[in-house]
Amino acid sequence: MRKILAAVAVVALCGLGGCQTGAGAEAASPSSQVSSSSANASYQVSNLADKTSVAEVTAALKTALPAADVEKFMGLVKDYNDTIQNTSLTSGFQAKAPEYDMAAISELWQKSKGTFVGTDCRINTFTLLKDTIESRASGSDGTLLFMDLEAIQDGKLFDGPDTEKFQQLFSRIPTESTKDVKVHAQKMREHFASFDFGSKASMVSVVVHDTLEGSYLFVGHVGVLVADQGGYLFLEKLTFEEPYQALKFQTKEACFQYLLGKYSAYTDEHSAKPFIMENGELAAS
Repeated sequence: MRKILAAVAVVALCGLGGCQTGAGAEAASPSSQVSSSSANASYQVSNLADKTSVAEVTAALKTALPAADVEKFMGLVKDYNDTIQNTSLTSGFQAKAPEYDMAAISELWQKSKGTFVGTDCRINTFTLLKDTIESRASGSDGTLLFMDLEAIQDGKLFDGPDTEKFQQLFSRIPTESTKDVKVHAQKMREHFASFDFGSKASMVSVVVHDTLEGSYLFVGHVGVLVADQGGYLFLEKLTFEEPYQALKFQTKEACFQYLLGKYSAYTDEHSAKPFIMENGELAAS
């Protein structure tokens, strides 16, 4: 039972919303859990619900990633937005994310999709990056990926080899029982050293320290960062239920601070604070 509770606690970061982290500290849904540092980050946001922003983001992604992968990702975006009938979504890029009517969104999704949970941040990130990441990893620990793997199977999203690579990439990683982020960042460097990342797009991960059963590191949230018009474009799917977001930042550091602020509450007295990895390197903490 504790294994199940541990898995639910951390996967909820990029899963169904509100969660318990570490040894059980309560935290709000990621989309609403925004600290002052995140709220003050300068960015523009779109839910990709209009033709202009879709065309702009598609073009930016295709400069860095295979066209087929971009088209598959944009197909997932369109399917989600159409299914929820653009409820609460932006028109173009705006200075502030909308307040999402999750009750209405969930009702529309379930009415159309039934028990299929949809896709989360890890699935969407992998959709974009899978053909630019090479894996030399052997073995994986998918304990905290049970919802992702069920969605992949139910939605027939990836074939067998890609599903294995997905599980290798987002495995939970054993770590020392310490709150020292430098120690944990080195563990993640060692894990990601088994992967070759592409040079034109970055995988930006929010790594959380799970102490519910042992001491493990896990990619609780993740997105894709690409250069765009002198700045940067970050693509994320907030949770299985919540909308896609495309965010424009002037610098990489602004994106990292946005994520640190957004997920700052996902810690407790037993666990290290979340930190940011860009591909295989520590980017911010």
